[in-house]
Amino acid sequence: MLGRDRYDFKGLTASAAWAGGAVTNGTQEAQDITVSGAAVGDYAQVSCSFDVVDLQIEAHVTAANTVTVLVRNGTGGDVTPSGTLYVKVEKRA
Repeated sequence: MLGRDRYDFKGLTASAAWAGGAVTNGTQEAQDITVSGAAVGDYAQVSCSFDVVDLQIEAHVTAANTVTVLVRNGTGGDVTPSGTLYVKVEKRA
């Protein structure tokens, strides 16, 4: 806990509906989300409103104002996520 009782996040946030469609087994799909003020090298995290059991989901700042979310499918079958992606970006000190 880094010696604190709580963590006050003072970064950038954005959300978008998943628009990637189906993710077939053994593949990945990517979706860009605009996050004003994000810069390459900043820290990015993602959360989502859909079931992520056996999916791998990660976020990276890939360009100015752009976070790319990757959804990898290792479930053994095809998955069609439906819901919202939530990203937050913390500026690198």
